[in-house]
Amino acid sequence: MDYMLNREALAASEIIYDGCQEQPVDLDISLPDYCPDIQRILKCQVYPRINSRGITGDRLELEGSYLVKVFYLDSGGLAVRSCESNDSFSTTITLKQSADNAQIMAFTRVEYINCRATSPRRLDIHGAFSVCARVISQGETEVVSNIEGDEVEQQKHTMELNKMVGFSQQQFTVDEILELGQGKPPADNIMRTDAFTSLQDFKIVPNKLMIKGEVYVKFMYASNEKDSELEVMEYAIPFNQMLDCDGATEDCMCDIKLNVAGIEAQIKNDYSGDKIFFDVQVKIYANAAAYQKSEMTMVTDAYSKKYEMNIASKQKTLDNLVQPVSDTYIFKTSLAADDMSVAKVIDIWNEMSSVNANLEGGQIAYKGKINLCVLAVNSENRPFYFERMSDFEYSRPLAINAENPHCSADICVAGISYRITGSGIDVKAELKLSADVYSQINFKLITDVTADETKPKAQDKSAALSIYYADPGESLWNIARAYCTSVDAIKLENDLTGEFVENRGMLLIPM
Repeated sequence: MDYMLNREALAASEIIYDGCQEQPVDLDISLPDYCPDIQRILKCQVYPRINSRGITGDRLELEGSYLVKVFYLDSGGLAVRSCESNDSFSTTITLKQSADNAQIMAFTRVEYINCRATSPRRLDIHGAFSVCARVISQGETEVVSNIEGDEVEQQKHTMELNKMVGFSQQQFTVDEILELGQGKPPADNIMRTDAFTSLQDFKIVPNKLMIKGEVYVKFMYASNEKDSELEVMEYAIPFNQMLDCDGATEDCMCDIKLNVAGIEAQIKNDYSGDKIFFDVQVKIYANAAAYQKSEMTMVTDAYSKKYEMNIASKQKTLDNLVQPVSDTYIFKTSLAADDMSVAKVIDIWNEMSSVNANLEGGQIAYKGKINLCVLAVNSENRPFYFERMSDFEYSRPLAINAENPHCSADICVAGISYRITGSGIDVKAELKLSADVYSQINFKLITDVTADETKPKAQDKSAALSIYYADPGESLWNIARAYCTSVDAIKLENDLTGEFVENRGMLLIPM
């Protein structure tokens, strides 16, 4: 005997890839003619960027470029010089299924880099970085919302969900001409660039998101003036951008993430020929999703009061975004330069930061690391470089009602200030922390229901009521199933309201 099953579509996100692939870096570099000889290498690093991402069938294709930059002391040992090399990379990752409608969160992670000078004009560089991605497919799963049939009892569960109704993955460019500050010497060579974004506000209009933010850009540059030291300039560039997000409405909860996908900068002359401008193009990758509150009622169990019932089911796990959260934390630490004394700091920056977040006892707790890189000058006016990995922890109250909660966290080091002390440097770093809080929902998904008419259930009709001695915590559903009656009938007969027995005692079971 077959039953009529009413089904509804449950919009569900499924992670179809979450992992990394390693990319090697193997270079043999000869210094250009305009670069002086190498006395000592100070710093070598690889900076990978993902420029494009896309899915074709069941293949994720990521393309990008990486920059290898080397800071070194010239033959005189008093001037910091730099050289760099660019190359491209591409990665193809096989997904566990085809995905035409999927979110792609992709980033890079430096694994290691080794650099040695084989001669005053040649560098041998070996290292690796990982290309990491998390791909979330947007699909629908059918759930049974009702079973139509005589003498069928159903156990139903209503889930409250934040249903994704639209998402946007879009790249845009912020262009600006930036002028050097008063008293700064003209720029001859850009030694290092860095940039990050900050989302300040957003507004939802039908099917679109209007975002407002700032790009923070930092340059370390060298001047061609005699005896000039390296200089640092920082800028904040405001921007407004419209993102297409079909399905977004004013009542949606939005999760918006902005990342710098690349930065290009050139030195420009003014009308008199002085090199006092930076022509900057910052590529920003926006990943935004819009969610609406919804309810889904499904049948999680059933039985027939007349026949043995066969239920086909499978376990299903659903990650439901409860709330995106963001925090700012001022991290303080002291850096020792070992046997060197710091007379001046040329620049200080962060590389390779990481963070995890957990919900513990009504609080969100962040734990992570930041790598602080310092280019300084000692008391003998000789430049030197050192870096320190620092651990940080931060927590604050967060009241979220979530079943089996877990977090996906991110970090941005927004700014670093410092003070030179007798033993080293006192550092303050502004950390922008964010976390998506998810609730993991595990449930039984019924796929098919049939009754075996050859196996009728034996029902005791000799009495209108049976007596059952129940223990506290027993499920009325299990009791009703055992006696081939209904939960509602037991509740009515015993003046009960809950789904479980509260106190040890006698229950009257209608037959």
